[in-house]
Amino acid sequence: MAYTGETIFLRIYDLGGTVNLPQARAALGPLAERAAPKTPRSAPEYVNFGDPLALNLNALGLELGSAAGRPVRLSARLHEVGGLALLLRVPVEAATLGLFAQAGEWRGTWEGTGGGVRDLFERVEDRLLEILKPSVDAFFPIQIEAERYTIFAVTGPACDGERLLDEQRAQIAGLLLSEAQPERLSAGEIEDTLRQRFSYYRDDLVVVDWDAAFVLEPSGAYEDLLYVFEVANLQLLVLRKYDRYLDGVLERGYGEFEALAKRPRLVAQQAWRMSRELAEVRMDMAKVSDELANTSKFFGEWYLARVYMGVAGRLHVTDFRRTVDEKLETLKDLYQNVLHEIDVRRSMLLEMMIVALIVFEIVLAFLGWM
Repeated sequence: MAYTGETIFLRIYDLGGTVNLPQARAALGPLAERAAPKTPRSAPEYVNFGDPLALNLNALGLELGSAAGRPVRLSARLHEVGGLALLLRVPVEAATLGLFAQAGEWRGTWEGTGGGVRDLFERVEDRLLEILKPSVDAFFPIQIEAERYTIFAVTGPACDGERLLDEQRAQIAGLLLSEAQPERLSAGEIEDTLRQRFSYYRDDLVVVDWDAAFVLEPSGAYEDLLYVFEVANLQLLVLRKYDRYLDGVLERGYGEFEALAKRPRLVAQQAWRMSRELAEVRMDMAKVSDELANTSKFFGEWYLARVYMGVAGRLHVTDFRRTVDEKLETLKDLYQNVLHEIDVRRSMLLEMMIVALIVFEIVLAFLGWM
């Protein structure tokens, strides 16, 4: 029995700051298009997939091809929070699920040259970044590695999802783990790899892991699931960036506060500068946190929300969010300490001015008496 479908390579790149989408749309010209993800399953009326900017990469004229001559599709979405999502979709036909990953490996040609997935993605990212630079506000100049995720999507043959999982447990786990010898995996490792699994109809199945997912969908309508994987990885990328950025801000803030405490109490200029910098960081973080939350407005008691929570759990998105929130609280405390130091210095300066005035009046009175 041959399995057909596609291997989808997803990469999320950080653009260096938040994106002005209207300005980006104007700069991209024919590359920009509106294409919101849709779900074929029942969902609440209030469901909202956010509003990323879809890109028509055909306008780049890459002329993609594969060694096997199969059609290869490349698509992209631009998110306001500052993420660029690239998806390369390679058709696959394999005799077994164990060979699905091998059959989906890609080395292609474009613009008279060739290379692998990473080469292609980096070439496209560089070209798009050159166009988008004027539309990016570089609030957080932190270098962060792109998020990588692979989706093995099987569209045929049609079968019962639970039965396929029972019969091919080791092979599906091997796909997700990139394990060349899945038959050697222990029962515990297989169960742990497959524990985040979801089904809506009897003939579909989704299994998610930390860097890959397995999708069985005979209809081929799984764009909504791809968007869920994209959003979870986007959030992880941005939270990792915030985490690293806040580490630098707090380390610098502690150093400056220590230096501030050693300065004469009458010198308040340094304290004012530090308070302004910390206030700007807090405002910028509040803005991008709101934008990050807007990427996942599909929460509720429905299928995609459960899949999202499964992926987010595997990626430890909640843990990273908790860490970032704790560092933001620490930043808030540091800001409050600086404000307190300013108040102390202001009070001391005022007291010394009052004392000086009293002394001045005494001197004047003494001179008048003389």
